[in-house]
Amino acid sequence: MTKFIKKRTFRLQNPAGGKLSGFTLIELLVVVLIIGILAAIALPQYEKAVAKAKVAEVLPWFKKIKEGRDLYLMNGGNSSCMDLGRYMAALGIDARTRCSGTNVDGLCENENSWCDSTLYVDDKTTILNHTGHARYSYKKNKGQATSDFDILLLTYIRGYTSDEKTGDLFCRPNTEWGDSMCRQFASSPSSVRCDYSAKTCYRMDL
Repeated sequence: MTKFIKKRTFRLQNPAGGKLSGFTLIELLVVVLIIGILAAIALPQYEKAVAKAKVAEVLPWFKKIKEGRDLYLMNGGNSSCMDLGRYMAALGIDARTRCSGTNVDGLCENENSWCDSTLYVDDKTTILNHTGHARYSYKKNKGQATSDFDILLLTYIRGYTSDEKTGDLFCRPNTEWGDSMCRQFASSPSSVRCDYSAKTCYRMDL
């Protein structure tokens, strides 16, 4: 006797007794499209928010640098050496600084010559004093060769354009995105030439 085996098909049932159905391809594509649109809107805003937060973190340090420099010079300090360590010391601030060309933290040894020094805001954030200005450089992506924008505080005026004076604060854009950020940081919509290379900058309030 030949036995016939009847195949059974199973259907998933939900607790209410109805059939369970999945998403159609069109529904999935719509979801992906919506997520893509939200990401395209949210990511640029997130990047701007991160940049603004970082600049807000370093701006008080630029104010300290300016105040420390003024106090340092008022007490007879040598103006030919731009030393962030001595500016902080003049204010009584125990900040981590390092002189260019050395591997240890501390003040530059030669106070009577041109000094390049670095102020460490934290392990990942530095303000570099070089060629007449203190500079913080911001990169949107870590792998970039150049920064998107630089925040510059003039600490020495020789070689700069006649529109600026010691103590002026600027945002110097290096990319199109950086230019849009500098415009947001600026105290005036008009740009100025802010350094010896005659690059365009935007003046900021300190």
